[in-house]
Amino acid sequence: MAEKKFEHGLLKAGFSGAVAIGWLIFIILFLAFDFGEFRPNEKIAIILLSIFIITVLLGGVWVYWTLQMMTKKEWKMFKIKGFRWRILVSIIYGLTLLIILILCFWYVWTDFTFWQYLAIILVLILLNGGIMGALWAPWGTKHKDEMDKYGKEFGKKFEEGFKDYCKKEDEK
Repeated sequence: MAEKKFEHGLLKAGFSGAVAIGWLIFIILFLAFDFGEFRPNEKIAIILLSIFIITVLLGGVWVYWTLQMMTKKEWKMFKIKGFRWRILVSIIYGLTLLIILILCFWYVWTDFTFWQYLAIILVLILLNGGIMGALWAPWGTKHKDEMDKYGKEFGKKFEEGFKDYCKKEDEK
């Protein structure tokens, strides 16, 4: 199978940048102006909903593009025992957690102070970091050499593809 070319990278980067800038504008406007006089818990829920939307939007675009760019050699990485299910569990866990947090902030955690909301968020970040660490650390330690090999090969391929793209742009 022939090596796939690095194409449309700037389009994806531009799309990601536009989505990120649009999200930041939304957050600034939403927090600066009191649209509908939302309570603090509802504002947090809306911000989490916006994070969920951009995660699905950008994640879908980038995953689709990455899967199109992968060669047979790179697909072998998914054959490493435990890698595929950890990827799926991480994605499902993250998206499910966001949905649960949106619902909890909107309906359950309604009358807390700012500091209590901040404490909830910090505890959740620490807890989820621990859960993801417990999921990935043993596997990463066991398969470190294999993953280093794939990482170096992918980095070299990406760098060469980007250089070729830049040369073509300079020639135009």
